[in-house]
Amino acid sequence: MFADEDPERWRWIAVGLVAALKASAIAALSSFETAAPEDVLDLANAGRMAPLAMLLRRARSERYLAPPERLDVPLSHLDVVLRLVAYRNEAVHGADAQRPATLRADSHTALDMITHFLVTAPAFSVAEHGVVCALARDEIIALEQQLEALG
Repeated sequence: MFADEDPERWRWIAVGLVAALKASAIAALSSFETAAPEDVLDLANAGRMAPLAMLLRRARSERYLAPPERLDVPLSHLDVVLRLVAYRNEAVHGADAQRPATLRADSHTALDMITHFLVTAPAFSVAEHGVVCALARDEIIALEQQLEALG
């Protein structure tokens, strides 16, 4: 489909998924009742958001989120996301980014995590953000369909 005809689009798929995953993890971690501002900050770099890997580790921790909001995925899923982040970083910083053979599957894994944070078990009040939640759900469905069409 479109990304196979124009391989550069895979770079933008990775950029968008990494940004969406980071934003959805921040939404989950900062919306929980017991959330504190430092839950999403990088304690080593004052005033900066934590890197995605740290946010996802926190989202898997009972210290930050309780079920069902807690991200219940194996550590191997974090490795998948780190591979997607590495490809995204190469693409953004102008390196000769070589698309990983696992990019389609990696994209599905990232999208599953985004779905968890925004649709399946949001930590925020859905009633207060109904339109945004509906739009996110529609976009996730469209992305899933596009990824399925890609194989």
